[in-house]
Amino acid sequence: MKFIEKTISSKLVYSNSFLDLYEDEVLLPNNKKSKRIYASHLGAAAVLPITKDDKIVLTKQYRYPIKAISIEIPAGKKDFAGEEGIDCVKRELEEETNYTSNNIQLLLKTHNCVGYSNEAIELYIAYDCEYVKDIRKSDEDEFIEAVVYSVEEVIKMIEDGIITDAKTIITIQSYLLNKQ
Repeated sequence: MKFIEKTISSKLVYSNSFLDLYEDEVLLPNNKKSKRIYASHLGAAAVLPITKDDKIVLTKQYRYPIKAISIEIPAGKKDFAGEEGIDCVKRELEEETNYTSNNIQLLLKTHNCVGYSNEAIELYIAYDCEYVKDIRKSDEDEFIEAVVYSVEEVIKMIEDGIITDAKTIITIQSYLLNKQ
């Protein structure tokens, strides 16, 4: 394909448990060289929890990069290479909301930041979610509040710009389109 860039060299410039940051030199289709800086990520999974009475469970948490409280679907990074998305969302659903489900279905996979990251997020819907008291084993650096909303409340929060998280908006809109 005439748009493919070829890697000449790749240098790891930063690494932690969350991501690796690379600076690569590439050969462009016009035979010129350029640099590409990108984050390499193990991937993530997120889930839209729907209760038996058709309510939506979302989380509220402070997100440092945007310096604001974000309302989102439960989500998390895969803990290791090869971890299945379904296992990740089951864990995150319990950790972040105290809800469980025996009916979780893959909706779609998305790359949310293709300009600077290879992170892929698998998006799921969990139907018939049930609250389980004291199941939560949240991470020690996460402070999350689970809130139950009606579908109408969630739609209004998206329309009013209160929910701005892309994975959340995509998952909710896909759910609503498929529900019709």
